[in-house]
Amino acid sequence: MHKLLLVLSFIPTIVWSDVIYEKLGFTDTQGREVVSLRIEGSIVVNDDREFMNALNDINQHNYRVQFDSVVLNSPGGNLYSAMKIGTAIRGNHLSTVVMPHDSCASACALILQGGVCKMASGDVGIHRTKFEEEAIPLDEVKLKVYKNRRSIEHYLKVAGASPHYIWLFNAIPNWEMKYLASFEKRDFGLFSATPEEMQYRLEIASQKLGQYKGDLLASLTERMFDLYPDATWDTSSYMYAYPSCSEQLFLEDNMTDHVGINIEPDPQDIFEIYQWDRGIENDEGTYVTTDKVPYKDGQSYYYNFYYFAKGKEVTYQERITMAAPTSWTSEEEGIDYAENTTPGYEVSDDKSTISVTKTIPNDGFMFGAWSLTKDDPKGPFKIDILFKDKVIQTFNYVVE
Repeated sequence: MHKLLLVLSFIPTIVWSDVIYEKLGFTDTQGREVVSLRIEGSIVVNDDREFMNALNDINQHNYRVQFDSVVLNSPGGNLYSAMKIGTAIRGNHLSTVVMPHDSCASACALILQGGVCKMASGDVGIHRTKFEEEAIPLDEVKLKVYKNRRSIEHYLKVAGASPHYIWLFNAIPNWEMKYLASFEKRDFGLFSATPEEMQYRLEIASQKLGQYKGDLLASLTERMFDLYPDATWDTSSYMYAYPSCSEQLFLEDNMTDHVGINIEPDPQDIFEIYQWDRGIENDEGTYVTTDKVPYKDGQSYYYNFYYFAKGKEVTYQERITMAAPTSWTSEEEGIDYAENTTPGYEVSDDKSTISVTKTIPNDGFMFGAWSLTKDDPKGPFKIDILFKDKVIQTFNYVVE
């Protein structure tokens, strides 16, 4: 018998400080309210939660972020909060901007790298991890340095940073700060969009406009030189040849006069998972990341993910496929799987698969958990997450 677990969550109220989220009092050409999203001052623990609260509100109300960008002006701070913010920025298809007279240094440069497009007109400073003044054993310092270095390298690689950019984060002593020259910012891609995001936007534009992606790229290149006729490919002015992030990514505010329609996907068509985890709950009640599920009655396993969607609610399917037929039950009163009489729950004829349709508040995060019983089979099984009948994420496990 396979059992669905009920999970309660508590979301605390947080007072926002350095994460500044404001309504600007006007709308874009599609009637969406425009808001600004900025990070100013030192980055501290829990700033990532504040940032996620802002993103959740923006997505629930389908607001438009001004410049489609997070504006950065920070000397740095907590690197783990910074990397979580950068990951959320990338997952929500937002760009990052450092204004001409602003600065983004240390951990802030990690957030900058998270943008799907980066416009670093201001100062960008990088250096190695810095610890607060505290008396800790040398071995513990070495372990922290190693852990932080691996975390930063992994984050930057996933974000598509150049090897030299990653090397600089480890090479510059933490008591110094290297501010990147204009040509370095250009070479490190801090004036351009990621190839993945360009393809994402090209695909959307191609479908909406009925044009080939190659033709769209050609028209964008022509538009670029119309805007910057003095730019050349062999001088430092090359970096300024890139139009704004919005124009590069084919968003409507800068392209309306030339394209004439909005090419952003319809809100109800958006559901993207950008960070996930899966594992088990051990005997101490701790969640452990793994794909191995011990074969014992009552053993629970889980999955969770951060996602990007629009609107107050989001509807998706959870489909669990076991290695062999089993029985299904729930802790929730009134749910009967046996005869498929409960709306939203459907068990396959051979009893090996169950599909559950869920409608949840759009808060950007989902946690799901089930548990084994003595009737469940050993072997591989999986949980598919579907949106509009399309599999968008698969969590694989093995009962052993």
